[in-house]
Amino acid sequence: MGALPESFIEIDGVLVDRRIFTTPFVCDVVIQQCRSACCHRGCVVTGGDVERLTPHMDGIVRYLPEAKREFLRREGGNFVGDPERQGTEMLPQETMAMIRFFKSPEDMRCTWVVDDECVFLYPSTQPASGDGQSVAVNHCAVHSYALERGLDWQSFKPADCVQFPLCFYQKDGRTVLALQEEPGQAIVPCLNNPIGPPMYRSLEGTIIYLLGERFNEKVQAYGREHFPE
Repeated sequence: MGALPESFIEIDGVLVDRRIFTTPFVCDVVIQQCRSACCHRGCVVTGGDVERLTPHMDGIVRYLPEAKREFLRREGGNFVGDPERQGTEMLPQETMAMIRFFKSPEDMRCTWVVDDECVFLYPSTQPASGDGQSVAVNHCAVHSYALERGLDWQSFKPADCVQFPLCFYQKDGRTVLALQEEPGQAIVPCLNNPIGPPMYRSLEGTIIYLLGERFNEKVQAYGREHFPE
């Protein structure tokens, strides 16, 4: 990754991408009609993710279609892709955001991608607001399992899933909070469809997950003062 853009704002010692305050964003699979496109490449999983999820796999796979269950059975239940059979293509910001969990980028591994989507995605339907008609969507088995069991899904799911489309990392000794991809160039619909509140508000939970309640309070205050709607 090259030099940071000039449009970064310093808040409580953290360099924050200005676009977080100016980019409308909503993560809603019905409104965006995205079929969970952000999961098309799977997600990077850490050793901690594997250790945490593996004991729950019997429950997680119950949500999956039979073809994916059979795939995982053939892999001995291992949901982490084999690097010799499945590459890990990551943008620079993604690598910077995840490298803190690994010794080098080469150590990073992704979930299996089956039929051009994460192995944990499964087809479902969800009512649309207004007319109440059912819309075809893809849901995450890990997320659904966490909700069903009353688990904190942000702590339960892989960090790579939870932080998207934000990321935080260290650069030249500084903490950076940024967007993973340039809006308008991403293939993910939510980053091409500028609707909803600005990111600093719609992704408040993600900011708390990444950098804590105290820092989020400062971000929210900065947004209200400098970017009034």
